[in-house]
Amino acid sequence: MKLNSVNLIPSYGRREQELCEIRLAQNAGLDYIAQHHIKHSTWTEELCRDYDVSIIVLIRSLFDVVVSIRDHVHRESPVNPFFYLDKQHLNRDEAELEHMIAMLAIPWYINFYMGWRSSKAARIFMYEDFVVDQNKAISEMLAFAGIPANAAQIAAGLEAARSQGSRINVGKAGRGMNLKPETVRMIMDMLAAYPEIQDDRYVQMMKAQAARILAAGTEEVVAAPPPLSTSKPLARPSLAMRTRRYFRRKARLLGKRRNPLIAMGLLAFAGLYYAFLYNLIPNSLSGGRTDDLIVPAILVFAAARLLTSTKIKPVPVPFKKVDAATSASAH
Repeated sequence: MKLNSVNLIPSYGRREQELCEIRLAQNAGLDYIAQHHIKHSTWTEELCRDYDVSIIVLIRSLFDVVVSIRDHVHRESPVNPFFYLDKQHLNRDEAELEHMIAMLAIPWYINFYMGWRSSKAARIFMYEDFVVDQNKAISEMLAFAGIPANAAQIAAGLEAARSQGSRINVGKAGRGMNLKPETVRMIMDMLAAYPEIQDDRYVQMMKAQAARILAAGTEEVVAAPPPLSTSKPLARPSLAMRTRRYFRRKARLLGKRRNPLIAMGLLAFAGLYYAFLYNLIPNSLSGGRTDDLIVPAILVFAAARLLTSTKIKPVPVPFKKVDAATSASAH
């Protein structure tokens, strides 16, 4: 199965990348992947449920995030949805810019993690696991989304993606091991604000990295994260759930489009007008059937126009390769 690459938002730049329901409706008939930087909300969950979108969340060491953002704003643009940055700020030295990124952007990422951590609809993956075994990570993601794929297909897909090139920055774990101690301490202080997450596998990895950075500051290799004690089942939604989603989505689309209802009303009126004997020109008079043909024809034409304008047409979206190293969900 080949998945389309689409975007589900109307604009990028400094705008928060909240999902657009129009885009969701336009792509409802496709099998696709859409990569966006989206914090959790009940509305986002509801949209994904209504349009049968599986939510896969990719998280990454916050120390690596800082370095990845630093490279990204230098290489591409300082404009981003996480914090305000302009060209004038890029003149700062590396350590100062990293500290600024940690102070202003990392709160967004902690918000991102805390929100999706609380969601029962999402499956969280760690970028560090993906780097170690890409085939396994992709296999688990596809299984969670209910997409059948064997090991050979996954390997072929990864090879095809590598051969086509991508916007990936560096694509390895451990890039944040040279951050300044004060930057590392600030990030860990932010995480310490949430006592309930201190035993999370993700936070345990962050603590281990922080200890190594503060002790040496020169290590490049990140140890494998501790094993998961529990994991969410990789089960495809049941047939009953998929059926409910399908009809709920159709009902939502119909509720948001009055044109089909108006068109049906026009067609019904056209039939009644044709059958009614005493309308504009009674049928007993000469030419009494003329209006019986003209008026319904006008109504049918108007109904056809309404139905045609209601048809969902895919919006052409240029193919955009996902950059796991510099994407918000991967940071």
